[in-house]
This record gives sequence, structure tokens and C-alpha cells, in this order.
Amino acid sequence: MVNDEIADIFDRMARVLGFKGKDRFRALAYERAADSLRSLDQDVSEYARAGRLSEIPGIGHDLSEMIEEYLATGHIRRTEREISSVPAGVLDLLDVPGLGPKTLAQLYKRFHFKNVADLKQIIESGALRELSGFGEKKISNLRRGIELWESGRQRMLLGAALPLAERLLDKVRKLPAVERADLAGSARRRRETIGDLDLVIISKDRTRAIKAFVSLPEIRQVIAQGDTRATVLLNEGIQVDLRAVPAESYGAALQYFTGSKPHSVHLRTLAQARGLKLNEYGLFRGDKQLAGRSEGELYRALGLKFIPPELREDRGEIEAAMKDHLPKLIETGDLRGDLHMHTTWSDGAATIEQMADEAEALGYEYIAITDHTRSSRIANGLDLDRLEAKMAELEKVRKKRGQRKPRLLMGAEVDILSDGRLDYPDEILSRLDVVVASLHSSFRQSRDRMTGRLLDAIASPYIHVIGHPTTRLIGSRDPVDFDFEKIIEAAAAAGVALEVNGQPNRLDLSDTLARAALEAGVLLAIDSDAHSTAQLAQIRYGVFQARRAWAEARSVVNTWPWAKFNRWLQERRTDQRSAGRKVRRVSAR
Repeated sequence: MVNDEIADIFDRMARVLGFKGKDRFRALAYERAADSLRSLDQDVSEYARAGRLSEIPGIGHDLSEMIEEYLATGHIRRTEREISSVPAGVLDLLDVPGLGPKTLAQLYKRFHFKNVADLKQIIESGALRELSGFGEKKISNLRRGIELWESGRQRMLLGAALPLAERLLDKVRKLPAVERADLAGSARRRRETIGDLDLVIISKDRTRAIKAFVSLPEIRQVIAQGDTRATVLLNEGIQVDLRAVPAESYGAALQYFTGSKPHSVHLRTLAQARGLKLNEYGLFRGDKQLAGRSEGELYRALGLKFIPPELREDRGEIEAAMKDHLPKLIETGDLRGDLHMHTTWSDGAATIEQMADEAEALGYEYIAITDHTRSSRIANGLDLDRLEAKMAELEKVRKKRGQRKPRLLMGAEVDILSDGRLDYPDEILSRLDVVVASLHSSFRQSRDRMTGRLLDAIASPYIHVIGHPTTRLIGSRDPVDFDFEKIIEAAAAAGVALEVNGQPNRLDLSDTLARAALEAGVLLAIDSDAHSTAQLAQIRYGVFQARRAWAEARSVVNTWPWAKFNRWLQERRTDQRSAGRKVRRVSAR
């Protein structure tokens, strides 16, 4: 991976020099050096340690010093100075297909734009037609290049990217020349947003396999195609990199291309400390391969327990694996219920009975029907009369279903109002089996007031779960500002669960906050927040997020069997009622 890291810097440097119109031979030297680094069959650090950098084609004295500087510090000062002298938004445009450094420099000198949005506006204004050499075809190609570049740069929600990846992987596995195929990259680590997709395959006829891959109907454009790899754009605009590797290197390649970069660098450092060499081809002592056929074999050879992909972020997982202290991560099959869903009584698309039937098909023991409350008018929240009618209908469904699972629990997603009060009075909340309390308004309140609102909700003896605690919508709404340490301290003391919401555009709590909550002794609830029967399945994204937070099933309340779960519902209410009365409300100050 370090070879690619330095090669990427040299490539960028070459394009910056071209943009500035500087020495073309110098730019070519960087390009050649980048190509040489990518073609090496071992880490460049091995060459550096042996004093053999000059043996790499295109690597002279100056570039050797830069490589040594990067290996020692993670930076190359000369390249950083040169690259930083070009506006970042303009520099990004060097990757636009068909927009070379000279053309970009010509346009920048004339129009002084700052980013792609500015350039698109200039194109649409017709100003390019005034320039020599910019006919309709060139302008059309430039538009298309920007479109492809934006498609390639676009980060997709995991909930959008993963189904695409799974369908594509299924197609790839069925290709006659493919013996094995797996998803790699950030999608395999279940990052909440995905920049591109990575696939790794084994094939005895790699050329045939790659030719079949690029011919799949899901492929919009082939960007690059070689003997061992291909880069394509799917019809949906996301980029896919496929790599074909030998069977004896499959595990090493899968680990390498899954990442993350910090995790892989840490593993490589660990190997080097033991006199070994680790790269995408395997783990070596000298020329002898010690491991690489499987990931498990690779980690064992480094003295580590197998590290699940979701944990590979260099956040202590390697140290834990050394001591055999890795958590037994929660799995989707551990869930026994779902505590947050909506029906046609508020803003859902399915009836109580339809949601119950789908939950039965998923094998749940219990579910809570938690429609919105009266203040959520935009979500058709229930006033007290409609709540009574819903209670009556839920009871009818219970009787109709008899002993069939899941057990149906009467619940509500209760608004935490701007002054910290709850949207239903205590005498109503006391009649509900499960209460999820959520923020749905006044998101711009001060840190103190927002913290106070959440503390008030936690202090109520009738609240079981704080729903999507930070209220974020990935890519469109930032988290609200509150004192998270105070919230997790209060939640841990009260026995209130914080939700990991499975809606792909929420995934709230984030992985880092959920892990901090767990470390503070807070219980979690992983829920779908489904508004239809199909959305019940999106709970798996909440599980992925919880796995990235190092969550075990024992810390997630809706993995508990009914007897234990029901005991928590009741104890939460009875144990906290007297304490709740003593808590002074803080948000109304």
C-alpha cells in the first residue's frame, strides 16, 4: 500500500507541474517513478532499508530522498508545497477525463474559477465558444468528462451502495471463469458512505474473467481494462475496481484491498518489526511465502486473532487481537425484536397487521409499534383520541394472531419538545409498553438547552429508548450540539438505551459515538425505524454500525429473550420512577 501512496503523490505532482507549465521532463520523471512504484513486487520500504532505491527504474537521487522522507514522516515537504500552491478545487479537476493540465491551465488563466461548480457555470454560459479550439464537440466532451468525474467522486450511502455491490457480486460469482469472488474496500468494512466498490476474484483464466466482467449489462463504461484488473462505472454512476489474483495470494489481496489504510499500515509495520514483508501478495520471509491464501492464515501468521472487516480502522483492534480481547460482535441473527417502526396510523405505509406478519417472517419474538405523537403534525402524529383508537386496533390484532410471534407491544415515538417536556402526559406514557423519545424540532438550540432536553427525557421513568439521538441526516443535516458525555453518563445511570437507527441516511448513533456509549456502560437498541414492511430489513445497517462500534449482543436490549427484555422494560419503569420525580428539569432554565 505504501507504494501506491507514494505513487499517488508523484502522479499528482506530475499533473500540477503540467498545470503550471513547468519543466515537462520533470513531470514525466514523476509519472515514470509512479509507474515503477506500482509495478514493484515488494514494498518500497524494503528497497530503502537495503539502500537499493536507485535500482528502481526512474528513481534518482532526488526522488529517493522524497521516498525516504515519506517512509520516515508520512509527508514529502517539497511536493506538499508545490501541490498546495494550486487551489484545491482546481487541483481536483485534474482528474476530470479529457481535461488535461494544459487545457485546465488555459481555462483557469482566462476565467479564474475555484471549483467544478464555477467551471460548469462558465460552460453553460457559452463563454468557452469564444476561445480558440473550443468547438461544440470539445465542449460536449468536457461536459461529459465532468459528469463522469462527478459520478466517480460521488459518495453513496451504504444502504444504496451495498445492494448494488451484492447484486454485482452475485453476477460475478456466476461467471464461468471465476472460481471465487468477494467484496473488499470500504463497503466490506460497512462504512456509512461509499466512494467506490472493490472486488477481488480468483480465476485460472484471468483475461477471460475480466473480459466477461466488463461485458456485464450493469456496466455503463469501461475506464480501464488489463490482464489482472479492470475499472468500470456502473449504470448508477459508482466506480468499481476488480482485481484478479492467484489463489495463493487471495487472502492477502482481500485484506490489502479491504483496508483501511491505517489498519494495513499498522499490520505492515508489525510484520517489518518481525523481519517479515507484507503486501497484497502475501506475508514473506525473504522470498518464502508464509501466508496469504486466506485472511485468517495471514492474521495467525502475525500472531493475531482474525479481525472482522468492520473493526479494521486502526482504533485498537490490532492490540486487542494480540491479547485475544476482540469482542464477539453482534450479528443480525442475534436480534429478537425491533423497537421502532411506523404504521398507517402515522406516516407509515403498512398496517399494524402487515408489519406483524413481516416481522414474523423475520423470526422476531417481539416488536413495538411506535407511531409519531401529536406534535409531529407533518408525520400525521396521533392525538390522544387517535391513540386510543390505535390501542383498540392493536388489541384486535393481538387477539386475531393468538399465540403467533412476534409479541406486539404498544409503543410511541414521543417528541421531546423544545422545553424538554414529552409530547404525551405521564398518565398516557404509563400505559405504553415501549416508549422511544426523539428530537424532531428546534435543532438549533444552544448546547446547554439541547443537553437539558435530552437529560429531561432520560430522567423520565417512562422512557426506554432515545431515538436517533443526534438527529443527523448523512450529507444533509449535521448532528445537533449537545454534551455527549453528560448524556451517556445519565443514560448509563438510568438504564435508558440509546438507539442505533438503521435508516441508511441516519445510522445514528455514529460508530464512534456508539462505541463511546458502550464503553461508558450504556445499553443500545438497534432499530429499523421502518415506515413499510420492506424497510424492516434495513435494521441490518444498524447492526453493521453497531459492529463498527465493537458492540456485542449482550449490550443490545433487543437481542435479549422476552423474559429478560420484559424485565428490563418493567425495572426501568419501577426503579426510575422515584428517581425521576427527584430530577430537576434543566432545559427550561
